[in-house]
Amino acid sequence: MYKKLLLVFVSIIAIQTAKAQTEKGSQMLGAGFGFSTSKYNYANFDPTTNAYINNNNAKITSYSFSPNYSYFIADKLDIGVAIGYSRSKQENESYYSPQSQAANTYYGSIYLRKYFLYENKIGIRTGPKLSYQRSEQNFNSGSNSTTDYHSNSFGGGVGLDFVYFPVKRLGLTAVLGNINYNHQKTSGTTQGSANDFSLNFFNSLSLSVNYVFGK
Repeated sequence: MYKKLLLVFVSIIAIQTAKAQTEKGSQMLGAGFGFSTSKYNYANFDPTTNAYINNNNAKITSYSFSPNYSYFIADKLDIGVAIGYSRSKQENESYYSPQSQAANTYYGSIYLRKYFLYENKIGIRTGPKLSYQRSEQNFNSGSNSTTDYHSNSFGGGVGLDFVYFPVKRLGLTAVLGNINYNHQKTSGTTQGSANDFSLNFFNSLSLSVNYVFGK
C-alpha cells in the first residue's frame, strides 16, 4: 500500500515538474549550434573530343552559433528572440581556376511557438517567425583577385523543431525543417535584389541546449 502511494506521489511530482517547463510564466534561455558540410564533383563536356574534361571538386563547410531567449505567455506557448552568427566557406578545386568563397552572416529573429508534447517531455514545436540578416562575402578567383560585397535580407516563415526535456529545467531541441520567404538586396561590387522561397527538411544539423527558469 505504501509503495503504491509513494509511486503515485512520485508520478504526480514528475508530471508537475515536466509541466513547469512550459507553463505560463516560465522563461527559457538557450544557445543553438549548427554545422554542415558537403562535397561534390563535376566535369565539363567537350563536344570536339566527345569526352569530359576539367574535373572539379568542391567542398562547402558552414557553422553557426545563436543565443536565444523566450517567455511563455501561456501554457505551451512562448514568444522569443534570437541573435546569431554563421560562417560558411566554399572551395572549388579546379585545376585551371581554383576558387574560394567565404561569407560571414549576422542575423536576428523574433518568433511565436506552440508546443505539442507527449507527457510534457517530448514532442515538437512550431510557429511563425520574422528575421533579418546581413551577410558579408568575399570571392577569390584564384588569380590574386578578390571580389567583396554584402547583402541585407528580410524574411518570414514557419519553423518546426524537435523538443525533449530529459531532466528538470533542461531542454534539448533540434531543427527539423522550415518554410521561408526572403527578400534580399545586394550592394558593393555586385548589386541587385532577389526574392527566395524555400522549403527545407532534415538538410542540416542544428541543435540547441536550453535552461528553463522562473515559475
